[in-house]
Amino acid sequence: MTTLPIAVICTPLPVEFEAVSQLLDRGRMVEENRGGTVYQLAEFQGLHTKWLVALTLSGRRNEATSVAVQNALDTWKPQVLLLVGVAGGLKDTEIGDVVAASKVYGYEGGKDTDPEFLSRPDAMPTSHALFQQSHLVMRAGTWIERVEPGTKAPEVHFGAIASGAKVVSGSASRTAEHIRTSCGDAVAVDMEGFGAMVAAHQSRETEATVIRGISDLLDDKDNATDRVTQPMAAGRAAAFALALIERHTPERARPVPTPPVSRPTYIGASGPGATANIGALGEGSSGQVYNIHGF
Repeated sequence: MTTLPIAVICTPLPVEFEAVSQLLDRGRMVEENRGGTVYQLAEFQGLHTKWLVALTLSGRRNEATSVAVQNALDTWKPQVLLLVGVAGGLKDTEIGDVVAASKVYGYEGGKDTDPEFLSRPDAMPTSHALFQQSHLVMRAGTWIERVEPGTKAPEVHFGAIASGAKVVSGSASRTAEHIRTSCGDAVAVDMEGFGAMVAAHQSRETEATVIRGISDLLDDKDNATDRVTQPMAAGRAAAFALALIERHTPERARPVPTPPVSRPTYIGASGPGATANIGALGEGSSGQVYNIHGF
């Protein structure tokens, strides 16, 4: 049981997972399997306290991410949860910029009628406290030193992210036009942010937000370019996210539930007339008593 405050970082893609792990103390990372989900645990020194960071690969798309975030919340009871990775840039962004989300749209919601599709996007807010801290991280400008020493910090955008299941690979596409029309203030598009914030919204004890690095601008997407821009954008998002954890002031640390431990069952009854009682012992166990007669 840890007494440190806990921050969970969820990354949809392996390149994003790698970007975060490279900035943590990999030599002292501990792997822990909780209910089939593997977490990499590392201690991380903040300005006010030391943190335990639990890093996991959450998977792609909103549905899978929502399940992964809910599992992480139930498992770790974190004080902070961040979804960190890359995104496509919309208006006024450039490749390499960072986005600290103020809210996330689920842009696919709506009503499909015979004459037309009536867009009704949902929107989930991010943590107000982390949004405020994000501005302070940006103003300090030193977060980039964690990943690219000697480099001037890129622009940080504070705004909405549009999130849906589609890979948007053209600014003139129907989906891109739909996003511009229904989510006009969005500065980036992703496939997981909405699911993460829907799950996190259920927890009043966890401050949650989305941090994205811009890896493309919708047009001229190709795999060769992604191999260059995705690691760079993921690294910048990771650096900004850790700077955000670093300066956050946590409340009193909450105990983390320990995973259940299975206990062997012993049944003893032998010989004519012998009787064995079967029950359950230990915290959280339950059972019914049976009499089994030996033979």
